[in-house]
Amino acid sequence: METTQGGASVPKLGPWQRLPKWARWASGLVGAILLLAIGAAVGSSGEGKLKDERDEAQQQAAEAQRGRDQAIAQAEAIEDKRRAIVSKAERQATQLVGAARSESSELSSKLEGLRSTISSREEELGTVESSLEGARRRKALSVIPGNGTFQAEVDYLPGTYESPGGEGCYWATLNSADPFDIESNENASGQTIASIHSPYFQTSDCGTWKRIGE
Repeated sequence: METTQGGASVPKLGPWQRLPKWARWASGLVGAILLLAIGAAVGSSGEGKLKDERDEAQQQAAEAQRGRDQAIAQAEAIEDKRRAIVSKAERQATQLVGAARSESSELSSKLEGLRSTISSREEELGTVESSLEGARRRKALSVIPGNGTFQAEVDYLPGTYESPGGEGCYWATLNSADPFDIESNENASGQTIASIHSPYFQTSDCGTWKRIGE
């Protein structure tokens, strides 16, 4: 505060208040312009930063999209390859199964043929064995050995027989097992031939009789 000559107090003016109005107005205008310039500069700087960030985000998004597209393409390629492998495997499996079935059918046919052949051979073998057994039996029944009474078809086959005979040789054809039921008989001292077609035959000291005909 300042004191005047009359003793009254008046307020003390500062530097800004001492300036003329036009000066204060011009200073305010300049300040406002400076503030606007500073704000514009700051806004321009922020806008540029935001633009850079936006561009960077767009670039990252584009790269991400490219990565996604590549991943999808790779996945599709892998899926196509998998389908191709599965298809090839299925074709091969089908071929193998078909070949196995064909081979199995062929083997079954061969096995059936082999079984038929074996069965036929077994039948033939049975026939041969039967014939052989018959031949052996026929051969065995074509000889009347030693002394005794023998039955036809059991001990001998009916037919013509020959023996060396000898001293005391006696033989007889019988109608039954009774030695006295004689059909024919003979005493022979040497080689003798007898037609034996009776149910029974008796011989003594004539040696072995061998069948020489029907």
